[in-house]
Amino acid sequence: MLKRLLSSDHEPEPPAVSVPFDALLDVAQSERRRQCLRAVNEHGQLELTDLAEIVAAAEVNTTREHLESQQRKRVYVSLYQTHIPKLDDTGLVRWSQANGTVCATTETEPAVDALDDLADRTTGGDC
Repeated sequence: MLKRLLSSDHEPEPPAVSVPFDALLDVAQSERRRQCLRAVNEHGQLELTDLAEIVAAAEVNTTREHLESQQRKRVYVSLYQTHIPKLDDTGLVRWSQANGTVCATTETEPAVDALDDLADRTTGGDC
């Protein structure tokens, strides 16, 4: 905050995220986790199968309708076994294995905004 007050360009302060910094950096290391966060943030709640399709389509630069079965399955398994549990553990999403849904939390949007801000500051927004 002091840095912002002393700054002459008055950039807006990054959103507050209560997730530990190391956990947020761990999330940022994986494009697949960042894609999951963006999709859940946009939709609020998604079936894991739908989330896997959204992420897979983004990865291969196609539409959900044009995905091959193997592309869907590969991403679904990865989300189920690794990425969604990690996002759930950090509190960035809530995952209900019982009904197969992934939901946004109060931390989802600030985390997406913080990661996007970090990407803009470090890579020109290509994150």
